[in-house]
Amino acid sequence: MKSTTEVWAEVRLPGFHHWPAAPDHRSYLRARHRHLFHIRASVDVVHDDRDTEFHDLADEIRSWWGTGDRECGPASCETLAWTLADYLLAKGLRVNKVGVSEDGEAGAIVTLLQEGERP
Repeated sequence: MKSTTEVWAEVRLPGFHHWPAAPDHRSYLRARHRHLFHIRASVDVVHDDRDTEFHDLADEIRSWWGTGDRECGPASCETLAWTLADYLLAKGLRVNKVGVSEDGEAGAIVTLLQEGERP
């Protein structure tokens, strides 16, 4: 049997964004608005003794976000997820998935097909 193991960390961080091209029925999204973004990253590990410590992974997510409320401009959850994936890859982590949601209600998950490979 072939298997893989991944570890994950999730943090909740405050930020603002907007969607300038929102359609009329979602025009309220054009204005800058705040969310408590739920950000989750999972990385592949090759052994079961803290190959990647999940507290360290959470710290990396927080470091990428910065302190306080982040100004995300027009970035979507998808864009934020890819940006974090690229950041974690540059740190040498074997990124598997990154998810970003707005207030834990709706969001996006990006999945890397192989280490560092986008679909």
